[in-house]
Amino acid sequence: MDDRLSRLESTVRRLEERLASLERERGAYVAGAPGAVEPPADEEEAAPRLARDEFVTILSYIGRTLVALGGAYLLRALTDSAILPQAAGIALGLAYALSWLVFADRAGAPARAPVASGFPGRRSAVREGGSRTAPVNAAFHGIVFAIIAFPLLWEATVKFKFLGPEATALALTLVTAVAFGVAIHRRLQALAWIVVGAALPISLALIASTAVVVPFAVFLVLLGVATLWLGYALHWVWLRWPVALIADVVVYALTLRVSNGAWAESPLRVLGVQMLLLNGYLASIVVRTLFRARDVIGFEIVQTIAVLAAGFGGAVYVAQSTGSGVATLALINLAFGAGCYAVAFAFIARRQGLRRNFHFYTALGLILILVSSRLLLGDAALSAACAALALVSTWGARRVDRVSLAIHGAIYVIVAGAVSGLLTSAGYALIGSAASAWSPFTTSALIVLVTSAVCWALPSADGRPYARLPRLVVAIVFVWSAGGSLVALLTPVVSGVPGAGADAGVVATVRTTVLAGAAVFLAWTTRYQRFRESAWLLYPVLVIGGLKLLAEDLPRSRPATLFIAFALYGGALIAAPRLVNRRA
Repeated sequence: MDDRLSRLESTVRRLEERLASLERERGAYVAGAPGAVEPPADEEEAAPRLARDEFVTILSYIGRTLVALGGAYLLRALTDSAILPQAAGIALGLAYALSWLVFADRAGAPARAPVASGFPGRRSAVREGGSRTAPVNAAFHGIVFAIIAFPLLWEATVKFKFLGPEATALALTLVTAVAFGVAIHRRLQALAWIVVGAALPISLALIASTAVVVPFAVFLVLLGVATLWLGYALHWVWLRWPVALIADVVVYALTLRVSNGAWAESPLRVLGVQMLLLNGYLASIVVRTLFRARDVIGFEIVQTIAVLAAGFGGAVYVAQSTGSGVATLALINLAFGAGCYAVAFAFIARRQGLRRNFHFYTALGLILILVSSRLLLGDAALSAACAALALVSTWGARRVDRVSLAIHGAIYVIVAGAVSGLLTSAGYALIGSAASAWSPFTTSALIVLVTSAVCWALPSADGRPYARLPRLVVAIVFVWSAGGSLVALLTPVVSGVPGAGADAGVVATVRTTVLAGAAVFLAWTTRYQRFRESAWLLYPVLVIGGLKLLAEDLPRSRPATLFIAFALYGGALIAAPRLVNRRA
């Protein structure tokens, strides 16, 4: 009896030890401890089996897609055989396509947490694998939807003539909006790409087949703005690029139809599309950069340039070609340009870390103001307006310490000089042939000349070299214009004939005299801190004068005029460096 009890006790003890050992091994396996035991053989095969299961799942998705397309072709066959009325067949086809969006929404729902089992096994692995393939499942549902819905709309418009272009564009908009709603709801970026990849070629095919552009251009612009906001909200940043490109190209092509005289739509509708492109994108960019206080990004800069060219530029071209709405369009965009400047200084300039936004809005205001002013004003009034804006910008650059305003001032000076004819007249006087008549200097040109001198004379608040580059541009405009004016003024005094008919040697000597005087003047102004740009111009002017002596004076001048030219230029070579060294 005692022996049996002792054997029973030893057996129970061994069972307890064995059970404790098993529990330790299980804990080490689950925790991944260094002492973990090897998993069973079926667990070693779990990963390859899971991969095979996923491959089989993908094949089943493909098969299901083919079966779904077969159902669509069944509806097509019933419609072609007149068993179903045409309207009913198209409606059922769209309903059938939209039903797959419902399936996509359900498939894209977040998976439930894997079922926890005591020992990691196949059941939990399969549940996790199902969650990984859920987006793929939803994407295949989206493919079925796109393959059925978009070609069906094309056939309903082109083949069956059941829908007109406007109705088709509206249907495209609604169908795409529903698909985007599902993509946003389930965060399915693949579904959004599928919809965009189907909508873009179908839209172009509809334009080519119907020869009607405006309704589908409106759809593409709305699609572009929608993808822009998808990038803002969900960070689907690459989705907006192809849509924006196609929308810009279509609106640009719509503008070209004006020059060809191939009008399928009224000019008012074309202007509406162009303004929709311009204002749709610009308003979205304003909301993001101004109200949401985000810095402007590369896409926004590129697309702003594109919509200004295709939208605003195209609208100006259409308005001028048709002779209607030019003044209204110019006034609206002139006000918008002034608003860009106001926004830049009233709001953006006060915020830290948004320097790119300030440059973006001021550059946009500059472009809109220049183009709108060109539409509203004549040459004399435009040159006067640009001269005034140059003075304001240059003065403002010193007051608020903004290099961008100094750049704008230099641009306004150049535009004023070009519009007034100052730069052209100076070019005739400096490098034009004495055998042809020179362009006369007008009152507007003289006003711009004085403006460039004042803008250069105004001191700069920023002494950094790159900040002085706009002042260098203004200095070049002034020296060029003042030199041409002096040549035009002195030539008739010396030769008695302005421009055409003047002696070529006398004209060459007058030009050399003006260049020598310009070099001495630049050297003298280097003693003043505000004219530091003069030192940058001095030696290029001296080099140009030397080359001019070889290219013009020697072949054309007489000994008497050569004596004057060489004496004056030699004196400039002696005096100018000494004036600079005296300041140093």
